[in-house]
Amino acid sequence: MKKALQCAARWLVNLFFAAALLLAAAVWLPKAFHMKAYVVKSSSMEPAIGAGSVVYVSQYKPQEPISPGDIICFQTGEAMVTHRIVSIDLEEGTAITKGDGNQVSDPKPLLLEDIQGKVRFHIPGIGYLLLR
Repeated sequence: MKKALQCAARWLVNLFFAAALLLAAAVWLPKAFHMKAYVVKSSSMEPAIGAGSVVYVSQYKPQEPISPGDIICFQTGEAMVTHRIVSIDLEEGTAITKGDGNQVSDPKPLLLEDIQGKVRFHIPGIGYLLLR
């Protein structure tokens, strides 16, 4: 019986360390690839990206091609917003964005120069562990 408890305790400790290592990798590894991680706090991008997900964003460069369907991040006041591009007007230098879960597009066109970055991938759920 004592041996079984020791084995279970060792298994739980290993599981804890593995989870901590994966969480640390999810936070710090993207920095090695010049990406930023943001926790999605709203459901505006569901079902594609749920609340509590972490999105990994690479910096947007003006010469980089951007097209409808791309998921981008941009600053609105204090908040970082993650929405999908619906349409682009290259003459005006603007884009219309919309959250997948929203009924209507965002009220104001977004200047292309205000795009912070493109979402490269996301990991569902781990944002709840990172929220403080």
